[in-house]
Amino acid sequence: MSADRSVTFTDEELQAAERRAPGWRVRCRKCGFEMPYGIWGIRLLAASRGKFILGRCLRCRHLGCMAVERSSPGKK
Repeated sequence: MSADRSVTFTDEELQAAERRAPGWRVRCRKCGFEMPYGIWGIRLLAASRGKFILGRCLRCRHLGCMAVERSSPGKK
């Protein structure tokens, strides 16, 4: 199994995910791959320090804790 998988989303899917959870990202702690949190769920008007969810990375397929973080203003 290759760890360098190509994960692609259409522009419409990414925009819909960003609307569901504006400004939030999920990051794989193993490979560092980031994706909008809206792909996983909804997180509106939330604040946290050190939130993690159990999930499988779409790139490396690692099953483990994924970090939920606020996006940097200039980062998409």
